[in-house]
Amino acid sequence: MAREHLAAEGLAERTLVTGDVMTDVCLRVADSVKDQAAALPEGIDPASDYAVATIHRADNTDDPARLAAIVKALQDRDMPLALFAHPRLVAKAEAAGIELAGGAVHVGAPVAYPDLVNAVQHAAAVVTDSGGLQKEAYLLGTPCSTVRTETEWVETLENDWNRLVVDPSELTAAVTRPRPTAERPPYYGDGRASLRSVDALRERA
Repeated sequence: MAREHLAAEGLAERTLVTGDVMTDVCLRVADSVKDQAAALPEGIDPASDYAVATIHRADNTDDPARLAAIVKALQDRDMPLALFAHPRLVAKAEAAGIELAGGAVHVGAPVAYPDLVNAVQHAAAVVTDSGGLQKEAYLLGTPCSTVRTETEWVETLENDWNRLVVDPSELTAAVTRPRPTAERPPYYGDGRASLRSVDALRERA
């Protein structure tokens, strides 16, 4: 897609696709922390099955009824869920009188990127409306349920590694779906894009 956009600008002959450096970062960070216990909110055993959630978009937080429905769907689960609560989510929930913690939901503050990657790579499932976290879940092999009407990463929907959930009432079924057994094609590269980029710059220097 990026190549097509550049070609439309008349830059086809000058374009060289090396990969996605976001993939490089995600996979390298995941490897560096894979042997560490995940940093999770109090009450969740990192050695047992758990899910990770982040919710922050206006579509999901500005309407109190929708936000309440999403929170209830997350709470009404058997598997513990680590909700890394974005400040926007906290503020909107407080304003609407919605208690985020309860049931399966254990609330924690947002964590540093390595901690989030580590939590996701050891999780049984991810629930999010984040653009980046959908992709990271795919890269790390963790099934994702995306609480949105669309995704930037349409490839992740293949083979059910990512699933769009528009209606909060369908969230529990989505999160508890069987783990996909199909392969995850390397749509976003092999983690070596930065090295190829450096080599390309050296060749053209």
